[in-house]
Amino acid sequence: MNQKEDSIKLKLSKSKALLAEIETLMVHKYFTTVISRLYYSCFHATKALLLTKDLIPKTHSGVISLLHQHFVQSGSFEMNHAIFYSRLMQERIDDDYSDFMIISESEVLEFIQPAYEYVAYIENTIEQYLNRID
Repeated sequence: MNQKEDSIKLKLSKSKALLAEIETLMVHKYFTTVISRLYYSCFHATKALLLTKDLIPKTHSGVISLLHQHFVQSGSFEMNHAIFYSRLMQERIDDDYSDFMIISESEVLEFIQPAYEYVAYIENTIEQYLNRID
Protein backbone atom coordinates (compact mmCIF):
# COMPACT_ATOMS: atom_id res chain seq x y z
CA MET A 1 0.00 0.00 0.00
CA ASN A 2 1.25 3.49 -0.76
CA GLN A 3 1.01 6.72 1.24
CA LYS A 4 -2.05 7.91 -0.69
CA GLU A 5 -3.95 4.69 0.03
CA ASP A 6 -2.89 4.86 3.69
CA SER A 7 -4.23 8.41 3.95
CA ILE A 8 -7.52 7.41 2.34
CA LYS A 9 -7.94 4.46 4.69
CA LEU A 10 -7.05 6.61 7.71
CA LYS A 11 -9.75 9.15 6.77
CA LEU A 12 -12.30 6.36 6.33
CA SER A 13 -11.30 4.87 9.68
CA LYS A 14 -11.82 8.24 11.36
CA SER A 15 -15.19 8.54 9.65
CA LYS A 16 -16.33 5.16 10.97
CA ALA A 17 -15.03 5.90 14.47
CA LEU A 18 -17.17 9.04 14.58
CA LEU A 19 -20.23 7.06 13.49
CA ALA A 20 -19.57 4.59 16.30
CA GLU A 21 -20.24 7.39 18.82
CA ILE A 22 -23.78 8.07 17.59
CA GLU A 23 -25.66 5.42 19.57
CA THR A 24 -24.16 6.49 22.90
CA LEU A 25 -24.79 10.16 22.18
CA MET A 26 -28.42 9.44 21.27
CA VAL A 27 -28.97 7.51 24.50
CA HIS A 28 -27.83 10.57 26.45
CA LYS A 29 -29.84 12.93 24.20
CA TYR A 30 -26.81 14.94 23.08
CA PHE A 31 -28.55 15.83 19.85
CA THR A 32 -26.38 18.76 18.80
CA THR A 33 -23.30 16.61 19.31
CA VAL A 34 -24.89 13.84 17.23
CA ILE A 35 -25.28 16.26 14.33
CA SER A 36 -21.67 17.34 14.74
CA ARG A 37 -20.37 13.75 14.78
CA LEU A 38 -22.52 12.83 11.76
CA TYR A 39 -21.22 15.84 9.89
CA TYR A 40 -17.58 15.17 10.70
CA SER A 41 -17.98 11.52 9.80
CA CYS A 42 -19.27 12.52 6.37
CA PHE A 43 -16.63 15.26 6.13
CA HIS A 44 -13.75 12.80 6.64
CA ALA A 45 -15.31 10.27 4.27
CA THR A 46 -15.64 12.99 1.63
CA LYS A 47 -12.04 14.08 2.15
CA ALA A 48 -11.00 10.44 1.65
CA LEU A 49 -12.87 10.42 -1.65
CA LEU A 50 -11.21 13.67 -2.71
CA LEU A 51 -7.81 12.14 -1.96
CA THR A 52 -8.44 9.57 -4.71
CA LYS A 53 -7.91 12.49 -7.10
CA ASP A 54 -5.15 14.09 -5.00
CA LEU A 55 -7.50 16.91 -3.97
CA ILE A 56 -6.83 18.49 -0.58
CA PRO A 57 -9.35 21.20 0.30
CA LYS A 58 -8.44 23.95 2.73
CA THR A 59 -11.94 24.69 4.04
CA HIS A 60 -15.22 22.91 4.76
CA SER A 61 -16.90 24.73 1.88
CA GLY A 62 -13.91 23.72 -0.25
CA VAL A 63 -14.78 20.08 0.39
CA ILE A 64 -18.27 20.61 -1.02
CA SER A 65 -16.96 22.66 -3.92
CA LEU A 66 -14.39 20.04 -4.93
CA LEU A 67 -16.92 17.23 -4.49
CA HIS A 68 -19.27 18.94 -6.94
CA GLN A 69 -16.55 20.01 -9.34
CA HIS A 70 -14.72 16.67 -9.60
CA PHE A 71 -17.38 14.07 -8.86
CA VAL A 72 -20.97 15.32 -9.10
CA GLN A 73 -20.57 17.27 -12.35
CA SER A 74 -18.91 14.29 -14.03
CA GLY A 75 -21.75 12.02 -12.99
CA SER A 76 -19.52 9.78 -10.86
CA PHE A 77 -21.26 10.81 -7.62
CA GLU A 78 -25.01 10.75 -7.04
CA MET A 79 -26.57 14.18 -6.61
CA ASN A 80 -28.86 13.04 -3.79
CA HIS A 81 -25.82 12.19 -1.66
CA ALA A 82 -24.19 15.55 -2.40
CA ILE A 83 -27.43 17.35 -1.48
CA PHE A 84 -27.60 15.42 1.80
CA TYR A 85 -23.99 16.32 2.67
CA SER A 86 -24.65 20.02 2.00
CA ARG A 87 -27.81 19.89 4.11
CA LEU A 88 -25.96 18.17 6.97
CA MET A 89 -23.19 20.76 6.81
CA GLN A 90 -25.75 23.57 7.07
CA GLU A 91 -27.47 21.85 10.01
CA ARG A 92 -24.13 21.53 11.80
CA ILE A 93 -23.37 25.21 11.21
CA ASP A 94 -26.81 26.24 12.43
CA ASP A 95 -26.51 24.08 15.54
CA ASP A 96 -23.01 25.33 16.34
CA TYR A 97 -23.49 29.04 15.74
CA SER A 98 -27.14 29.92 16.24
CA ASP A 99 -27.98 31.20 19.72
CA PHE A 100 -31.53 29.89 19.56
CA MET A 101 -31.20 26.59 17.71
CA ILE A 102 -32.61 23.71 19.72
CA ILE A 103 -32.57 20.47 17.81
CA SER A 104 -35.05 17.75 18.70
CA GLU A 105 -34.70 13.99 18.63
CA SER A 106 -37.02 13.72 15.64
CA GLU A 107 -34.90 16.24 13.71
CA VAL A 108 -31.72 14.32 14.50
CA LEU A 109 -33.26 11.02 13.45
CA GLU A 110 -33.75 12.46 9.95
CA PHE A 111 -29.97 12.63 9.54
CA ILE A 112 -28.72 9.38 11.09
CA GLN A 113 -29.60 6.75 8.47
CA PRO A 114 -28.73 8.99 5.51
CA ALA A 115 -25.32 9.68 7.09
CA TYR A 116 -24.61 5.96 7.42
CA GLU A 117 -25.71 5.49 3.81
CA TYR A 118 -23.53 8.41 2.68
CA VAL A 119 -20.43 6.97 4.31
CA ALA A 120 -21.17 3.49 2.92
CA TYR A 121 -21.66 4.98 -0.55
CA ILE A 122 -18.30 6.74 -0.37
CA GLU A 123 -16.58 3.61 0.97
CA ASN A 124 -17.95 1.64 -1.97
CA THR A 125 -16.86 4.32 -4.43
CA ILE A 126 -13.36 4.37 -2.94
CA GLU A 127 -13.17 0.57 -2.92
CA GLN A 128 -13.92 0.55 -6.64
CA TYR A 129 -11.20 3.16 -7.15
CA LEU A 130 -8.64 1.20 -5.13
CA ASN A 131 -9.45 -2.01 -7.00
CA ARG A 132 -8.75 -0.23 -10.29
CA ILE A 133 -5.29 0.92 -9.23
CA ASP A 134 -4.16 -2.41 -7.69
